[in-house]
Amino acid sequence: MPRQCKRYIERGDLKGATHLEISVNYNIGGMSYFSGRMIPRGYYLSITPVNKTDRMISFTAFTGQSKLLFETARFSAKQFESAKEMAEDFEEELIGVVVAKNLAA
Repeated sequence: MPRQCKRYIERGDLKGATHLEISVNYNIGGMSYFSGRMIPRGYYLSITPVNKTDRMISFTAFTGQSKLLFETARFSAKQFESAKEMAEDFEEELIGVVVAKNLAA
């Protein structure tokens, strides 16, 4: 069972990007040595501006945004389906944040 679901939305108003990559994924969490904080284990909605061509997808680091949908002790297919449904509720809000961040850069 895949632990990630991705899709792309074409946007013409982004700087240095052609699409938004929207993904729902399971993260095992733990210590982030980059930020020095603990990352909760659970299901996340992530949105990142990307350049998408026929053969390649590229992105700039730290331009995306993610949101914890809910914490969980382990991965399950049923919870993953619930996370994908829950992501629809937060998707527009997170897209607005990512687009505003992109245009301000």
